[in-house]
Amino acid sequence: MSRDDTAYASNWRTVLLVDAAVGAVMAAAGMLLLFVVPVLGALLASGGVVYAVLVVRRGRRWARLRREAGLRT
Repeated sequence: MSRDDTAYASNWRTVLLVDAAVGAVMAAAGMLLLFVVPVLGALLASGGVVYAVLVVRRGRRWARLRREAGLRT
């Protein structure tokens, strides 16, 4: 069960940005590792991309929740 309490915080965009950076670093590290250990690199890179996509989905959900609550987006 996910909690959306952070959607109502004033720094919600910063939280999403830092979270997206985690996914980007995972994907970049996976791309670098791809040349050394292909299976592990591919797994890490794909995991980072999936993580970043989930962050985008969460950001859209949080923006909708803020709009419904009458807060600035």
